[in-house]
Formats: sequence, C-alpha cells, structure tokens
Amino acid sequence: MKSSADRQDAYTAKTVAPTVGLKIAAVLPGMKSGFAAAINSLAPVEQQIQALLNAHATPTLQYPYYLAFGRELWGLERAGISGAALDAAAQSFHDKWVSRGLTTAYLIEIAASVFNVTVT
Repeated sequence: MKSSADRQDAYTAKTVAPTVGLKIAAVLPGMKSGFAAAINSLAPVEQQIQALLNAHATPTLQYPYYLAFGRELWGLERAGISGAALDAAAQSFHDKWVSRGLTTAYLIEIAASVFNVTVT
C-alpha cells in the first residue's frame, strides 16, 4: 500500500501546470464544438421567449426569470427527456416560478409555443 507521501507526490505530479495544460489541450476542440452546438440551440429559444415577453410588455426586470424557466425546459429537451416526463418536469418548473411571482399565463405560453409542452 502506498504511503501518504507517495500519494501526495502522485497528486502533485498530475496537477503540475504543464501536465494540466496538455490534458486541457487534448479535450479543448471537443469542448469548443459542444459549446457552439449548445449556444446555437439555445439562442433561438431565448429569442422566442424574449419576443413573447416583448409582446406582453413584460417588465425587463423579469426577463431573466422567464429565460431561466426556458433554459430549464431547454436543458431537459437537450438531455433527451420527452413525453410525460418532460410534461411533469415542466409542470414542476412552472409551479416553482409561479411561487416566485411570475405570471402563470406567460409561463404556459412559453412552454406551449416554444417547447410544445402543456402545463396548467
């Protein structure tokens, strides 16, 4: 069994800046393409939500909260969740945001028109 000093030396060796830099450099292209795909998927969703909020003359101070609701639904869809599971999760997100003061009609409209999800 390794001693604590040996374990500490091994940890120190793998966290040396050049070693960490090589590890990050190896995965960086995949990270960049994954980020680009996510942003290309999320930006249109946020623009649709903003258009709905603009149509209702929603105070801009509340935009981040409605966008957060949309991002939660977007994240579930991106994770491959659909059907009844998506509907149930969307309902719980709706209830959470209504309890924080958001307008239920706007949340229902966002869920229905942007994500094709039914909440009540």
